[in-house]
Amino acid sequence: MKPGTILFVLVVIGYFAFEMYAVSKVGYRMEPLYIFERFVAVDRAMTRCGQPDAAMKADFNRNRASVQQRAKRELFEQSPEETQEDINRLLTETIQREEEEVDDLIDELGCDDIELFKLMNGYENRAHLNLAAPDQEGND
Repeated sequence: MKPGTILFVLVVIGYFAFEMYAVSKVGYRMEPLYIFERFVAVDRAMTRCGQPDAAMKADFNRNRASVQQRAKRELFEQSPEETQEDINRLLTETIQREEEEVDDLIDELGCDDIELFKLMNGYENRAHLNLAAPDQEGND
């Protein structure tokens, strides 16, 4: 093989290795439980520091319920030996942990901090996702 061809192959292999590494580092962001955690965090931030209008709150709550149902299904698929009670307990613990983290952040930095602004902006973004309500998915 020519040196140029070898160099090209090495560059292509390096590029794909980098892409696989990058995807593995952020892949968790696509997991339903992580997405549910983010919903809980932005909801807590908005509850403590903002005032969404009724329509936005309704949209957000519908989307949060959909994400929570998907997280629950995913947890059942990952651990079929777990009971409904076990999964509900895990989700309750997740909610408590995320809310405590946001509460600590608010207590430390206040509602005017940029991190809280980002969380509250995330509330509005998630309210506009227009996810199907859990009862419309047919998999409650």
